[in-house]
Amino acid sequence: MTAETVERAIAEVLVRRDVPAADADAAARGLVGANLRGVDTHGLACLPDYAKALDEKRLKAVPAMTVDRRLPWAATLDADNGLGPVAAMRAVDLALEAVGRVGIGAVAVRRSNHFGAAGVYAAMVAERGCVGIVTANASSVCAPFGAAAPMLGTNPLAVSVPAGRHPAFVLDMATSEGSRKKVRKALAEGKAIPAGWALGPDGRPTTDPQAALDGVMLPFGGVKGSGLTLLMDILSGVLTGAEFGGRVLSVMTNQERESGNGHFLMAFKVSAFMAEADFRARMDEEIARLKALPPAEGIEQVMYPGEREWKIAEERRRTGIPVPGPLVREVVALGGDSLKGAG
Repeated sequence: MTAETVERAIAEVLVRRDVPAADADAAARGLVGANLRGVDTHGLACLPDYAKALDEKRLKAVPAMTVDRRLPWAATLDADNGLGPVAAMRAVDLALEAVGRVGIGAVAVRRSNHFGAAGVYAAMVAERGCVGIVTANASSVCAPFGAAAPMLGTNPLAVSVPAGRHPAFVLDMATSEGSRKKVRKALAEGKAIPAGWALGPDGRPTTDPQAALDGVMLPFGGVKGSGLTLLMDILSGVLTGAEFGGRVLSVMTNQERESGNGHFLMAFKVSAFMAEADFRARMDEEIARLKALPPAEGIEQVMYPGEREWKIAEERRRTGIPVPGPLVREVVALGGDSLKGAG
C-alpha cells in the first residue's frame, strides 16, 4: 500500500486518541519514513504500542513541549512525555532553524519516548546539505563491557552526510550486538543465537535464547562498542537532562513512570568548510572509489551505509509498503480506517 495511505492510517489512530492533527501527521511521517527505508520494526509496527500507551495515559496526547535556548545554535527541548517521533521531528526543525541562522544547530531532547528509526531524522538533515548526527538512549538491556548486569540500552546512532549524484551516506545502527526481538524469534523457532550476543543469568556467554532473555545483551565490538554505547547514553541522557545510567524505561511496557528517553541531534552545513558543490563532488568520488572495489567472496556488490535503504525506499515509493495482514487488521481495529480492505 502507498506511503500516503499508511501515513493517513497512523494519523487516524493517533487523532482518535486526542493527538492534535499536526502532531499526528508528524508522527506518521516519522514512522512511515522507517517503513520506506525498510526498517519495518520501527515503523507502523510501533503504532499498536504507542496507541496502548496513549490509551493508558502513559503518554501525553497533548504535551506542553517547551524550548530553552541558551545560545543561538543550541536548544533544549522538553518533550513533556509526548510521542517520541513528534519530539524528534520538532528537534530536526529546531536544529535546521539554527543552521539557517548560524550554520550549525544542536538540540538536546529530554522527557521523550521511543522515536522510531534514528536514520529517518538524520536523512532529513542530509537533504538540506548538512551533516547530521542523531543519538538516543533506551531501556537498559545491555551490560557494559566487563559487567554482568544491564545499564545500557540498544542506544541508536545515526550519522548522515549529503552527496551529489549518489544517495546520501546514512549510517543507522543500534549499538548492541543483537536485538531482543531476534532473540525471541530464535527462541520461537528453536534456534541458537550467535555467540557474542548475550550473557546468561550466570554472567557467562550463551547461545541459548532463553538464557539470553533471562540475562543481558552485549554491545557490539567488545570494549570499543561498549564505549560507543556509553557515549550515546551520555549525549542522549546525561547531557540532555533525560534519564540515564540504566534508569530509562520502555514506553512499550512500563507502568511505573515516564520513560525518560533522551535524544541528541546536531546538524551543520558542509558549506562552512568548502563550497557545497565541491563537497558533494568529493563525496561522489569517495563513494565511487568504494563501489569500484572488487567484492569479497559471497558478496554481490560493495555498498555503503544508506545505499540499501535508499534503494528500498525508491522501490517502495513505486510499489508500496508491504504490511502483514495481522498488522493491517490490528491498525484497523485501532481506528486506522484508511487500511480497511487492505488486509
